Amino acid sequence: MRRAAAVLALALALGGCGASDEKESAGAPPVPKGDWGPNEPGEGKRKRPVAPPRKAPAAAIASLLEGGTVGVVGVEGAVGVRPSSLDVSADAVLEDLDWERWDDRGAEGTGTLKVRDCDPTCASGGRDFYLATIRLSQPRLCGRATYFDAARVELDDAPASAGRAGPTSYVRAPC
Repeated sequence: MRRAAAVLALALALGGCGASDEKESAGAPPVPKGDWGPNEPGEGKRKRPVAPPRKAPAAAIASLLEGGTVGVVGVEGAVGVRPSSLDVSADAVLEDLDWERWDDRGAEGTGTLKVRDCDPTCASGGRDFYLATIRLSQPRLCGRATYFDAARVELDDAPASAGRAGPTSYVRAPC
């Protein structure tokens, strides 16, 4: 038994566990040319994000949409016109919204942004609260109704270390 173990150990040592002392050949295949995407963030063409699921709006909202008022669809799919709350991402919701402007070119409102702090984890962490401004823009016709297709959230009272930019918003038109 000892002899077999010694022979195996010697074979592995001499064989190098499959390693080779030969240098790699200089004829490595070249990297194929082509479009490997942007080199820097923000460069290049981007595919359109997936449209959010759209839940059927309440009768009052549907009436406003049919009358030409521009709507907004939150990330979770709720359709609204001047909503009091709006989910802007999977982990952030704007609540107590007060709309200063809402027309066919854009909308602007302020509210309290609730964001998961993910400390120690997103599942067990709490929430951070910030005063924030949201700007909706780029109205887009989807069927017989128009919805805002872009949203920008800015933090009004964020600490200097957090900066003023809010979380990325995934509010999009449903088409």
